[in-house]
Amino acid sequence: MICCSGQECAGADKFFSKFSAKYAKRFRKKGLEKVQNDLLEGIKRVPIPSAEILDIGCGVGALHITLLREGARRATGVDAAAGMIEQARTFAREHGVLEHVKHVLGDFTQIAEDLPAADITILDKVVCCYENADELVDKSLDKTRRVYALSVPRENAFVRWGFSIQIFFAKLFKTAFRPYWHDWKDLHAMIISRGFRPVFESSTFLWSIAVFERG
Repeated sequence: MICCSGQECAGADKFFSKFSAKYAKRFRKKGLEKVQNDLLEGIKRVPIPSAEILDIGCGVGALHITLLREGARRATGVDAAAGMIEQARTFAREHGVLEHVKHVLGDFTQIAEDLPAADITILDKVVCCYENADELVDKSLDKTRRVYALSVPRENAFVRWGFSIQIFFAKLFKTAFRPYWHDWKDLHAMIISRGFRPVFESSTFLWSIAVFERG
């Protein structure tokens, strides 16, 4: 399945595909990042065996591959960057889980209706890539039966300033891709209003990690 129309999606494809080999090299050499380990710690508060995973902005597949190796039944990995999807398929093959994962190239918000629901939905460093974060969160919550896990930029002056600089220069030079700053507290409130409760929180210098469970 391929659906990546629009300037924003094409820009993300161009930008992240360029770095896909670098991300793959890092995962192969060092394994999961700190943020990913924290996400997994929160996710593992519910049983993993037989779970179905929806990994939005899956990158090279590190998270859903790890969960499949730990007993998850099926995974769908979605990414707007063709280079990332290619690397994710390579890693799935190397780790012996390729037959348990479906990789989809496209913008999740455009193809959500065609994707299966999942027990666990993951958005690792994805929300800040979308201008319309409400739509992304709303549609991904619709697909989530039990656990909703995400990482977003940490709310502090330094991180906000760094994002502001990136956004300014991206607009100035009209780059193909740029990040977006959102009101993260409003997004968390939106998740809770949909019947989810927070079960895990942590942070790194740059990122905040939150895991929610339905009911």
